[in-house]
Amino acid sequence: MEADRNHLYGLVGFVVSGLIFLVAAILNRDWWTFAGATVWIVACGFWIVPYTKR
Repeated sequence: MEADRNHLYGLVGFVVSGLIFLVAAILNRDWWTFAGATVWIVACGFWIVPYTKR
């Protein structure tokens, strides 16, 4: 169970970095980066779901 918790913390870190990436994209008006950050955050969300269902 401890490993699952550590994996979840790592995934939350990925989501936070994606949000920072998203903010940078908005501030720079870079829509390709915005799209990439959005895909990144959504993919991390799908990745987190199995850990939250346990």
